Amino acid sequence: MNRTFSEATTSTAFLLTLTKRQCNTLLRQAAHEAEFGKPEFGEGFADKERRGNFNKQSPAYIGIVDGDSYRGLRDRGLVFWFTDSKGQACGFGGMTKAGELVAGLLVEAGMTIENTNTLSVLRRLDRAA
Repeated sequence: MNRTFSEATTSTAFLLTLTKRQCNTLLRQAAHEAEFGKPEFGEGFADKERRGNFNKQSPAYIGIVDGDSYRGLRDRGLVFWFTDSKGQACGFGGMTKAGELVAGLLVEAGMTIENTNTLSVLRRLDRAA
């Protein structure tokens, strides 16, 4: 069980609210992981640049997605960060099982990367091109 997801969605009823930008970020991360695989603990920067979110060919390229969206997704238990022995974040870990399931629900609802792009995402796409 994903305790963070459980606490975020079931306090009085099952409820999960995501902004359009968070939906876009989650869909982009799902597409990224489908193409490049999940991040691995301890990857060096060269690995992250080649197959991680620093790769400009990635749907979840860090120049396009907004870090604040990842924070909201983390707080809902949909993505996670690797942590060191002190509990400090030491690298992005990707989507949780709950995140993968929610991304599937978004697709089932007809949401795509293209139809969830916000103005800020479109501006970032222009700058990244």
